Amino acid sequence: MKKLLIFIAAALLALTPLYAQDNGMSEDEMMKKWMEISSPGPQHELLAKTAGEWNTEIKFWLEPGADPMVSNGMQTCEVINGGRVINEISHSEMMGMPFEGHGMTGYDNFRKKYWSTWTDNMATSMMYMEGTSDDDGKTITYNTTMDDPMIGEKDQPVKFVYRWVDDDKHILESWHDVGTPKEYKMMEITYTRKQ
Repeated sequence: MKKLLIFIAAALLALTPLYAQDNGMSEDEMMKKWMEISSPGPQHELLAKTAGEWNTEIKFWLEPGADPMVSNGMQTCEVINGGRVINEISHSEMMGMPFEGHGMTGYDNFRKKYWSTWTDNMATSMMYMEGTSDDDGKTITYNTTMDDPMIGEKDQPVKFVYRWVDDDKHILESWHDVGTPKEYKMMEITYTRKQ
């Protein structure tokens, strides 16, 4: 693995003069820009505060106005890739069955967007979403689509809203039927840091 990384780094360095010729930048300017874009910044530092173990309370609504199903679980988060990505492993119970999920979250310095992936043992698909924040990452809104195999619909609009309460608590909400009169909150997860 180490040899592969060295090879990739060498290849990128070897190609730098070619890219520099195309865009009028010097090698030094290209390297500086690459380092700026690829280095962790303040958004990554905020995300890194999620590292550790969390107790989760999950509320799940099957339809608007219904009483939520409530379950508890835990999530472990670790900072990976030199501070660039948060790796998330979740365990809980959903509808009486064991639930296991895996996500990754980061911030793309080039696109200036947060990104997140999610996969779990209740589906064979992976969700990818991009989000933005108007308050320095304290609230991140992700808009994406999701398939609903129960009703045979693909690409249903969904919105995830992540709210940072403090260093020991954050909340994730999932909104479905986004942009329609039927829009409703389908899920809310409250994360409380394990003491």
